[in-house]
Amino acid sequence: MDKRFFLALFLSLIAIAVSQLLFPPSKPVPSGQRNSGMSDSSTPKTSASSTRKAVAPSSVVQPLVATASATPSSREKSAGVVRAAAETTLVSTERAVYKFSSLGAVPISIVIRDYRNRSPAGGLVQFGMQGDPLLGYRLITPTDTADLSQVPFTQARTRSKVGDETLTYSASVGSHTVSISYAISQDTSVSYLVRVNGRISGVQSPVYLITELPKTLQPTEADTVGDHRSLAYSFKPQRDHARSVLFGSLDPGEKTLETGPLSWVAIKNKYFVFGVLSLPNSTLFSEVTLAGGPRTSKIATNASASVVQEVRNGAFAYEIYAGPQESQRLMRVGSDFDHVNPYGWRFLQGVVHPIASKVIQGLLWMHNRLNLTYGWVLIILGILVRLILWPLNQSTMRSSLKMQELQPKLAAAQKKYKDPVQQREAIMKVYHDAGVSPFAGLTGCLPALLPMPILFALFFVFQNTIEFRGVPFLWLHDISVKDPLYVLPLLMGASMYLLSWIGMRSAPPNPQAKMMGYMFPVMMTVVLINMASGLNLYYTAQNIAALPQQWLLARERAKVRPAG
Repeated sequence: MDKRFFLALFLSLIAIAVSQLLFPPSKPVPSGQRNSGMSDSSTPKTSASSTRKAVAPSSVVQPLVATASATPSSREKSAGVVRAAAETTLVSTERAVYKFSSLGAVPISIVIRDYRNRSPAGGLVQFGMQGDPLLGYRLITPTDTADLSQVPFTQARTRSKVGDETLTYSASVGSHTVSISYAISQDTSVSYLVRVNGRISGVQSPVYLITELPKTLQPTEADTVGDHRSLAYSFKPQRDHARSVLFGSLDPGEKTLETGPLSWVAIKNKYFVFGVLSLPNSTLFSEVTLAGGPRTSKIATNASASVVQEVRNGAFAYEIYAGPQESQRLMRVGSDFDHVNPYGWRFLQGVVHPIASKVIQGLLWMHNRLNLTYGWVLIILGILVRLILWPLNQSTMRSSLKMQELQPKLAAAQKKYKDPVQQREAIMKVYHDAGVSPFAGLTGCLPALLPMPILFALFFVFQNTIEFRGVPFLWLHDISVKDPLYVLPLLMGASMYLLSWIGMRSAPPNPQAKMMGYMFPVMMTVVLINMASGLNLYYTAQNIAALPQQWLLARERAKVRPAG
């Protein structure tokens, strides 16, 4: 096999190895320790190591004392403090169950009906932690700051003929009147979306609403450590690519300001996302301040995000999405919300994300049209990639054979002419007479390089594609996690070695290529052994599909070699 093939594999190996270092496989921990890092009542402290100084509109005003707060704690009971009791309201749809509180006029939990929680907690997937609402509001005016989370609201509930419900919360906050409504539709085409509208009277501009996003999400996977490692805040600048900040990259107390305008801001784990999205032709979010939360273990499980939106003409509006990271559903939401997982990190996102998106669309299309499980779809994709590259492989191999035939003539031209100009002219004449491009050597590695973007994109796809979650195939109980028997990684390595062995037959002796032919299958097996079994399945299918052509090309090389 040509050394260029091994060079291509080496480049892909580096890419995958770097990816694995950045997304290391997690070791499961005992169930009694899995939630030890969770803390939803602590408040992060400001650190001098903040990456940017947040310039929040609230920095120049004094807080307005709240008129009421939550149910009293034991300490407050002993002190004789009387607080208003919060009234909770449930709204059910076909896909979700929403729970709202009149204290702060906020959602406090959302249960997703269609997805089971695979962590030790069991049950259904749920957004919201006990005692910590999903949202919190602060109102910033030129004269004061009102923490709406401590304000008791009165509620009005209306229902349309088709079952859509609207909860409207109203309260007097100082000299202002605040109204916040949540519209929940029964239409499955807009599942997991809630429309939020608010009005504030009795204030003068400028007025800002600060919305506090959840500090964490409950783990939903059996590998709770891996789910915690995936916790991140994502946001979409209006004129730039979406970006994501992992909780682990924020030191405790560290604050960073991301300026807008922003189309949306979200918190996500591996497969689920809770986000606030600006509406079309409405006010975008001005900025978001991210802060690292306290840590009780090596893994960061808490952080905070404060989203600022200007209240114009006494009104504000946005949407809440709380649901699965289904690619097609997120695309329908719009505003590039399907980029909530920016594949390829920031420096490779412009290249990797489009490929990953097309790969996902192709896999979903084959799954729906052919009515096959995703395991067979991945096998078909691997075979199709090799079939598409068949003509290019044939053409490249024939160019390679001609290059081998030309080597003696090229060496003779270099030996005959010492002058660089004459030598270059003689070499170009050799290429011209043989009808071979002088760049044939560089293009020879293209067949090996072209499948690599798909392989690289699939690595990111398997990190967060919920469509693969829990999908069984043959002995595999879930193609989104590693093969528990390690059959596929070993089969992938064996097929890769066989492909290399056939390619080296009838090739000119090359000790370096022979050594790499042994090393690469072993190295790739080690790199992929703990990765998603679906990724190993795709790579194995591609290797096996390439064997017939590799055998035919080896035979063709054997026929030409004696003549050379």
